[in-house]
This record gives sequence, C-alpha cells and structure tokens, in this order.
Amino acid sequence: MFKAFYLTLFFCALFSSATAQHAFDLKIELSDSILNEKSLRKLINAKHKISSGAERNKKIQNLLLAFYEKGYLAATIDSLVHDSLYSTCYITAGPTYKWARLSPGNVNEGMLSIAGFREKVYFNKQLHFNEVENLSRKLLEWSENNGFPFASFKLDSLKFSSSNTIEASLNLQKNKEIRIDSIVIRGNAKINPVYFYNYIGIKPGDLYDESKVKKLTARIKELPFLKETRSFEISFSESVSKLVFFLDHNQASQFDGVLGVLPNNDIPGKILLTGDLQLKLLNSFGSGELIDLNWRKLQDETQDLKAQFTYPFVFSTPFGIDAKLDLYKKDTTFLNVNSIIGIQYILSGGNYFKVFMNTKNSIILSDYGLEFLSQLPQYADVKTILYGIGYKNEHLDYRLNPRKGHRFILNGAAGNRKILKNPKIKEELYENLALKTVQYDLNLAIDYFIPLSKRSTLKLSNSSSYLISPSAFENELYRIGGLKTLRGFDEESILASSFSMFTVEARYLLEQNSYAHVFWNGAWYENNTMNKFVTDTPWGFGAGMSFETKAGIFSLNYALGKQFNQNFQLRTGKIHFGIVNYF
Repeated sequence: MFKAFYLTLFFCALFSSATAQHAFDLKIELSDSILNEKSLRKLINAKHKISSGAERNKKIQNLLLAFYEKGYLAATIDSLVHDSLYSTCYITAGPTYKWARLSPGNVNEGMLSIAGFREKVYFNKQLHFNEVENLSRKLLEWSENNGFPFASFKLDSLKFSSSNTIEASLNLQKNKEIRIDSIVIRGNAKINPVYFYNYIGIKPGDLYDESKVKKLTARIKELPFLKETRSFEISFSESVSKLVFFLDHNQASQFDGVLGVLPNNDIPGKILLTGDLQLKLLNSFGSGELIDLNWRKLQDETQDLKAQFTYPFVFSTPFGIDAKLDLYKKDTTFLNVNSIIGIQYILSGGNYFKVFMNTKNSIILSDYGLEFLSQLPQYADVKTILYGIGYKNEHLDYRLNPRKGHRFILNGAAGNRKILKNPKIKEELYENLALKTVQYDLNLAIDYFIPLSKRSTLKLSNSSSYLISPSAFENELYRIGGLKTLRGFDEESILASSFSMFTVEARYLLEQNSYAHVFWNGAWYENNTMNKFVTDTPWGFGAGMSFETKAGIFSLNYALGKQFNQNFQLRTGKIHFGIVNYF
C-alpha cells in the first residue's frame, strides 16, 4: 500500500513538473445530473488556462468550494485525466441540501441580533455555506472585541435526513473572559500614562478588545512625538492580559524662522528688523498638548502675532480644549484682535469634531483727518461674535513628508457683526449703513497625495474661504500670498473677502525628510468692500526643494506669478525660503 502511495506522489510530482513548462487547458465535466445553478454552470463552462499542477489543484479546490457554497455538500472529484493539451476533471455534484432548521442553540438574543441571525431565514431554505461562515465570523468578532479572545464556534446537533435536509443548532463557546491587567511603556518616551490610555482607547481593567489591539501600531504611528522601536507585545495568563510597548521620543517640536535687517528709509542711520519666527511645542509636558507661537513682521510698523493652545482628553474624557489668539497690527492704521475658544470631540488619529466661539475686534488706531471725509473710509471699528462647528480628518503615511494620504479641514461659523460709530466721522455718513448685520465665515482646506511610484507623489490642494458679510471693510478681509499660501507673490499682498486657491505639485522624494518639486498654483479671489470691488485669477509656477541638514529642514522655492493680465517677468520672480528645526 505504501509503495502505491509513493508511486502516486511520484507521478503527481512528475506531472506538475511537466505541465509547469507550458500553459494548458483545464476542462470540467459533470459525472451526474444536469446542473441547474447558473453561476456554477458558467464557472464550469469557462476556459481555465493553467501553467502548473499547483495552479490546477487550486482551481479545482476553488471550484469545489463554489459547489459547497451553493448547497452541493456531497460534491466530489471522480477522476482527473491528462493528455498533452488538456486536463479533464470529472466532478459528481450530488444533490443540493436545504436547511430543515437552524436553531439559536446557546447564543443569546442580543448576540443573535448583532450577528443578524433570524431563524426563519434558515427554515426550509436552500443551504448557502457563506451564510454560516458570515454568521460564525460576526459572532467570533463580537466575542473577541468584548473580552473573549479565545471563543470558538461550531454547528451542533447536526442531523442529515434522507430528503437531503440538514438540522443543526448554533454553539458558541466564549471560554475565559480576559481583561487588560497592565499597560507597560518601555523606552525614553515622555508620555503621561493617562493620556496614552485615552489615546489608544485601552486602559487597565478594560475587557480585551481585539479590534483596538489590531489598530495599535497604526495609532502610535499617527503620533509625531512617539517612535515605536519594535512591535508591541501582548501576553495572556489566567484571565488577564498584559500589553508592553517599546516607545522612544521622536523629535516633533519645531523652531523655524527668518530674521532680516534692513536700512530704515524713514529714519536715516537706523535699521529695520523684519522676520518670521515660529515656536511649536508638541507634547512638552507629556499629555499630547500643543503650544504654537508665531511672530511675523514683514513691513515697517506692521506685525502679526499668533498663539494657539490645544489640550486633549480633559479629565480623561474624549473632549479637548482648543484656544487661539491672533493679533494683527497694520502700521498706525488698525489693530485686529481675533480669538477662538473651542471644544473638540477627539476621534482616532487626532481627528476631531469641534464647536467654537470666534470673537473678532477691529479697532482704528489713528483718527487723524477722519472728520474731513465725505464718505466712509476703507477701515472701521467692527466687533463680531461668531459660533461655529469644525471637522478635521487626516490620514497620511508620514506627516513631515507624505507620499500618500489626505488632509481635510472644514470650519463654518455664523454670528452677529456690529459696526461701531467713530465719533470723528460725520454722523450722516452712517445713515444708509446697516450697523448690525449677520456674518458667515466658511473655511476649507484639502490636501491629497497620490503616489506615482515608490519615490514620487502628486499633491493636489485646495484652500478656500468665504466671508459673507454686507458692507465689509478692508480690515476684515483675508490676506493671502507668499510661501504658505500662493507662491510667486509677496507675503499677504492680496486682500480678499472670498478666495479659492489650487495647487498641483509633483514631488520626488530624495530622503525621508527631503524632496524636490515643481508646482503650479492659482487662485480666484474677490475683494468686495464698501467702496471697492476687485476680482482676479492670479497664478504662478515654479520649482524648489526641501532638504534635511544638521540645522533642520531647509526649503527653497523660486516662483513666477502674474495677475491682472500682466505678463510674466523674470525680475518679478519670488524666492521663498525657510528653515525648520525639530527637537
């Protein structure tokens, strides 16, 4: 008997070796009755081109599974005949089986509802194998995600009748309930355990949840200030489990900026200091908090200071605080004070929904000559309070230099706007002006990275904002242009009440934090204010690179831009550069 067995193996191996040299056809023939199932008949009549014995065996195995799926549980292979061009497989389909009954067994009503089980679906109905597979999968998934990772499922009390019907009952063995006993972090990562528990959604004492465990590596990768040095470990003992993470600090806080010293044309012998400095502290205290400060002085006597503070998981809840302050002083003309206080509902990956209140105050600093005006000036004292909602969804493979993924941020707000009368301006100039109105403010930002190859990507971006407000003044408008918004134009040189900017950028990734790129960016904008209406579609193109040095990541861009039907001129080209140091 053993000799026959070894001879069979030898000839099978010989046939597999021979057929691996060229493609041949696999034909399927039924040995018994005509098959009524159309999908199976189509599968049998299809042409099967195969190039090896292993591929042939896989085709036949998949075909048998298709028979079982349609209720032909007795389907078998009768014989396999070969010649120089064909392999012919003879299959006996046998009868189709039906359910006589499938009872709930020991599975409770709640779990049956979650799994979508209804007993009447299985009463005197044709048997479909994948229905049982799906039922088993759902019951086991629920068990694994609710403290029973070692649960097992089977059909119990199986009965086959002479009329080709099957009767069975469900049998789910949950086995031991498992809870998380401890979570250990090894490495030099500075992280508050309470923050970490909230972020991963698992804390000591919780029931074991397989769905959360499967996402742990991806969740940690989304934190820029942590680096996983090796895969986490999980161990089980008795009725508890232990999670061990191997985490090191990753440089995510940043300092970047440029300072310039220029001669002061207004005061001979004096100098003018300009610059753009940003300090961004991320997780400095171990709780995932963000402190962001940005000071800019691009023109004489004009300064901009932005500050942001974000603190997640306040009091171990899924809510976080988001506060922003923006001070903008336009020489001696006006001062804008813009503050936002919001509450975030934190989702996975640092994404969120939020509600916020935005208070905007614009104050005229100089009233010189206002009493002589015959019409309202372009600037006014305005106070606005808006209430809004926001949403952020970001999923990038690597935040600093992504190759694929997306970033989506949407904010919308509405509220009351009040124009404050200036005592220096003639009263009659306000007569036809609505001092109290409703204002709407909508903001959208989208970045989409499409991988072109292992080292190249295409970035598509849009940034749009719409200020819907009657009788707007210039000190209420958005300011666009420059390195971070519209390259090829001076920083914040374009004032707009509404705009939509598009960017198409092809990147070649040189290293993890370095890339070269060419780009096109363009915009539509509208400046619709009290005494002015301007609209245009400026656009520009250029090239540049961003590369990592010991001092940080240095970026350099050269861009040409045009607006108002002007021609491109090389002498108007803009060089944008900056450096970011991570620590």
